[in-house]
Amino acid sequence: MGFIGGVNGLDVFLSRSRIMSVGSVPVCLAAMVFFIKEEGWHYSFLLCCVLPLIAAYLGVRGAREIRTGLAATGLALAVATLPLTFVLASLEGA
Repeated sequence: MGFIGGVNGLDVFLSRSRIMSVGSVPVCLAAMVFFIKEEGWHYSFLLCCVLPLIAAYLGVRGAREIRTGLAATGLALAVATLPLTFVLASLEGA
């Protein structure tokens, strides 16, 4: 099972999913600060604050306990946070 770069290995998968889930926290916070001037972004701000922290926690814990399901869930939450935030913001603005 190759993840990114075609390297096979559980350690590589766990470390990359941990890094990507922890890296999503500053990205989502920066997007939240960038869009703070928009009106009607109430629940999407909450989503942008909470989901990256949960994803980072799951990614770090999954890598520490060598649980691929936890690490993959953290990675999926980290990747899905910004699209979910934008969809919710567009629904709130309508």
